[in-house]
Amino acid sequence: MESGSKRASWGWLALLIWLGGCATAPAPQRTPPPSAPATGEPVVAFVGVSVLPLDSERVLADQTVVVRGERIVAVGPAASTPVPQGATRVDGKGRYLMPGLADMHIHLLPGEGTLADPAGQQLALLLANGVTTARALVAAPTALALRERVARGEVLGPTLRVAGPSFHGESVQGPEQARQKVREQKAAGFELLKTHGGLGRETYDAMVAEAQAQGLPVSGHVTPDVGLARALEARQQIEHLDGYLAALLPPGDAAKVEQVEFGEVLTRMDPARIPALAEATKQAGIFNTPTLALFEIVASTGAVPELRTKRALRYVPSATVDAWSRELLSGPLAEAPAAGKHRFLELRRQVVRGLDAAGAPFLVGSDSPQLFMVPGFAIHQEMEAMVAAGLRPLTVLQAATRNAATWFGEANQWGTVAPGQRADLLLLNGNPLEDVRLLRTLVGVMVRGTWLPRSELDAKLEQVAMAARATEG
Repeated sequence: MESGSKRASWGWLALLIWLGGCATAPAPQRTPPPSAPATGEPVVAFVGVSVLPLDSERVLADQTVVVRGERIVAVGPAASTPVPQGATRVDGKGRYLMPGLADMHIHLLPGEGTLADPAGQQLALLLANGVTTARALVAAPTALALRERVARGEVLGPTLRVAGPSFHGESVQGPEQARQKVREQKAAGFELLKTHGGLGRETYDAMVAEAQAQGLPVSGHVTPDVGLARALEARQQIEHLDGYLAALLPPGDAAKVEQVEFGEVLTRMDPARIPALAEATKQAGIFNTPTLALFEIVASTGAVPELRTKRALRYVPSATVDAWSRELLSGPLAEAPAAGKHRFLELRRQVVRGLDAAGAPFLVGSDSPQLFMVPGFAIHQEMEAMVAAGLRPLTVLQAATRNAATWFGEANQWGTVAPGQRADLLLLNGNPLEDVRLLRTLVGVMVRGTWLPRSELDAKLEQVAMAARATEG
């Protein structure tokens, strides 16, 4: 999260703290319906459900959605869409079916993906909260192997997309090394590059040029040595709204603006500059991942007692919770003036509203695990924070589904509810188009065609909770 050559190590600090506390977890039809294929692919039918394709605010009432294997094969009115013989029927009456969520900023913990290791516990928490795709922007060395195990069906978890080791001022020394590291990451099988910034303009330009040559997108931070205008020109996908606050300064004001900034420089920032920046962002086709919820915690005042009551913390080792508390209660975060914190947060919300007004697209990323952002649960915090900042529920839901698929160039493969799409689906007891908090009313999750009812999700959660408690003996 932190910017510059300091190496944004809140991400890695979160991994180390978490790891320090992880432990091993002890209707009749006139004609016969079509039959399931002889291949033995499982068939699941959601019957009588209201479908949310999320292409608009429309709701398709009383539908049957048929899944065969990993793909949706039929979506249509329940009265005229047959259920194949032998299909597992899921009652959808009074319920809502929507695409699974994509958390586009996680820190992937190490492990092979069993519930006895940190990675497996993290995958369980993500699935139990409806995350069916996760993009790792910080990851342990085991990430590529785990990604392949999930893809082969050996481990049940969200589809993983993995960035290579971060490019920053201490990991990359000069343009040639930047070009070489890009080629190495492409050869290793990474799907995108992550930058924490602090590279210097020449090295950044070399990284971007080689990434474009290798077909690798770049995501991450925007630091003062590069600036927002160059990041937009480079088509870098931007995390944390980096660069936007600095771009609100009047022309000629060269003050250095930190990623977390509570100082006097905030008073010189002019929100009237936001519409032009937002329009430039839209024209460049840049997706922003705001991570509002995390920064609201970072800039909170006196919030630790309430944060420590969150139910999601039962899945976190107590030593980790204590470390998070200390980070907020001592040092620079605790000493910063409340007025600066409030100004910082309000400017970030104004940027989000400006981007939305211009039609610039968003992604949803939690930046978990860290600072009371628990994997899985954190994506709900972020989506709720985006609505609280002024975005419509539809905009936020699209950011967490269709937009993620679009950013990967895979909108024809997943991210909505339609025939041919990958069967990543959430069954809910409420309509999140009315209130995104209803995403928490999960009845079950389907990931790549595998149906996990609430009972199975709860069992996974209990195993993770047991692992957290085991550290306290």
